[in-house]
Amino acid sequence: MRRTLFGILSFACLLLAFPAAGRWKIQYFYDQNDSSLSISDFRFPSPQFGIALGVIMGKKGHKSVAVITRDTGGSWDLSPLQEPGLSLFFLDASTGWMVSQKGHIWKTVDAARSWSQAGLSGIRATPLRVFFLDETRGWLLCDQKQVYSTADGGRSWQPLLAAARPELPSTDSLYTVAAFFNRDAGLLAGWSRPADRRSPEPDLAFARPSPAATLLLATVDGGKNWSFRSFPSLGQIASARFLGADTALLLVHRPDPRSSAPSEILSLDLKTFQHRPLYSNKDRWITDIEFAGPGRLLAAAIDQAGRAPTPAIPSKLKVLESADLKEWTEMEVDYRADAARAILAVPEPAHAWLATDTGMILQLVQNR
Repeated sequence: MRRTLFGILSFACLLLAFPAAGRWKIQYFYDQNDSSLSISDFRFPSPQFGIALGVIMGKKGHKSVAVITRDTGGSWDLSPLQEPGLSLFFLDASTGWMVSQKGHIWKTVDAARSWSQAGLSGIRATPLRVFFLDETRGWLLCDQKQVYSTADGGRSWQPLLAAARPELPSTDSLYTVAAFFNRDAGLLAGWSRPADRRSPEPDLAFARPSPAATLLLATVDGGKNWSFRSFPSLGQIASARFLGADTALLLVHRPDPRSSAPSEILSLDLKTFQHRPLYSNKDRWITDIEFAGPGRLLAAAIDQAGRAPTPAIPSKLKVLESADLKEWTEMEVDYRADAARAILAVPEPAHAWLATDTGMILQLVQNR
């Protein structure tokens, strides 16, 4: 009897630790005949409050908007923005920053009900992403191999000298990803690639499928000191998450038709800076990774079976999960969902969300 009871309790614990896989259900879709919505970034600062940056494109022009829920996804509303958003960061459920596609920074202190333009004193590059560790300390990731730090909540910015390596080309080196495990351990990442001599235009140079070097700045003291590492030909950093204080997971992109792993999830030891592959599939273009509880990793991907390695047009949305970073399974996704890029947001394990560049927002719901 005791063994039977022990077995039942053990099984119940396993169910609690590893909940049913569930399925991804569309909860919002901008479905209009004369216009479309492209989402560029997506965050859930709290289980109740979610926000997606987007641009509505129609015959009458473009309109910058935010798609917002304040009731755990029960309803979604369009809110106008003064500029098209590029990236988002929220410190808590009220305070957040938006980097616009025009290179400006906007701040909210009331959960995106209003925005005010923040200053860019001292910035000599185009901002791409902002990250704050607390109300005063933050970093601004830019192009031209520039990173800036602030100690006064963004009122002033100073260049982070460790980022501007002399051996890197200024026009083709940029920092795009920030992640912290706690108040001490963190990383800033980006990539660098020589410009195509046949094309002086930066946009064309970045689109060239040549190998990119991964750039990494790591700190163990909350950003007081940074160590720099570069990994030649490793790829473009698309996302980073901490597995532990000494281990980071990196999502890298290699937009080269000849690559055997166009997108790949890697594990990086931050003590030795050794990396090892965790997952890649030439038929799955991975666009984001996010933890949904301890040890459970989700990966948003685009079905590229029978296509070029990188999506030129939207294709079927796929979501993979792993509880041990060794075995990966594909989850059930609404058959209508397609995208060229998808972004995950998980405010807590019981609430997982995903937004696509095709104007869809999906929620992970439990199977019944």
